[in-house]
Amino acid sequence: MLVIKPTALGDVAQALTVAPVLKSRGGRLAWLVDEDYAPLVAACPWVDELITFPRRRLRAAPAAFARWLLTLRRHKFDLALDLQGLARSALMTRAVRAARRVGLQSGREWSRLAYDEVVADVQAHATDRYLTAALTVTGTASGDAIANTQLLVRPPDELPAGLQTGGYTVLHPYSKWETKLWPWRNYEQLARLLPEEKFVLVGQGDFFPATAPNLLDLRGQTDLRGLLTLLGAARAVVGTDSGPLHVAAAFDRPLVALFGATDPHKTAPRARQVKLLTIDLSCRPCLRRHCQRANRMACLRAITPAQVAAAWRSLAD
Repeated sequence: MLVIKPTALGDVAQALTVAPVLKSRGGRLAWLVDEDYAPLVAACPWVDELITFPRRRLRAAPAAFARWLLTLRRHKFDLALDLQGLARSALMTRAVRAARRVGLQSGREWSRLAYDEVVADVQAHATDRYLTAALTVTGTASGDAIANTQLLVRPPDELPAGLQTGGYTVLHPYSKWETKLWPWRNYEQLARLLPEEKFVLVGQGDFFPATAPNLLDLRGQTDLRGLLTLLGAARAVVGTDSGPLHVAAAFDRPLVALFGATDPHKTAPRARQVKLLTIDLSCRPCLRRHCQRANRMACLRAITPAQVAAAWRSLAD
């Protein structure tokens, strides 16, 4: 069996929920993934084989992409399941030799033309839509599905100096969407409200000062494998609706999730312990990258460091 879900980081992390269900059929499970995210899928114990897609190198080279598609012909599967649902992943689905090619009804562009079968993924939440596809192709009733909330195994790499497993909380403040950003000064305030806890700041983006004595700043200093190591060993993770938060959910870490423009009914992280903080405003969820309101970013500015600290304490206790 082959799952085609190349991007993006959080989407791939959520899609890993299908791995134990598909693996319950027996046989080998392969996953086609962007090479940038290969370490994430490699940490899933139900995936036996990775097929990596060199997206960055082929982005502006259509002829090279066509040649790469031809290399997929050497792979033969009884099932190819496209969970991406875009034109590019549809081409990948057609390129592999598969007895069954299955995709999602929600697929965009012309992707559904590539499939022999289409799954009616009508659920709101992305994880539920992926799981519906896996249950459908395996003929598994939902009540018989394998329930496993921890989908990743932490790499055996050492933690940075001064950190111990379960002895720190990861803070991830960044996102490509402006409307997902909690005010950066709040992370400094949060750390100072919880002086008993060690915090580790990770991610890449605009610099902002973070000088609390209990805060270790590792921004821009970790690759994906290093991030997996940090998230998998953390006591808890605090962040907005972004890839690292969903990766932490796949490790089943306790989470404090801050939601602004996006809809938790569609993308909330799935883990056993999640404290989801959001503000009930008429304008949210707007699903916009940039705020259009005069009172800009009120949905996230109204969430206070004290509220986040209280949510963290409820998890720690």
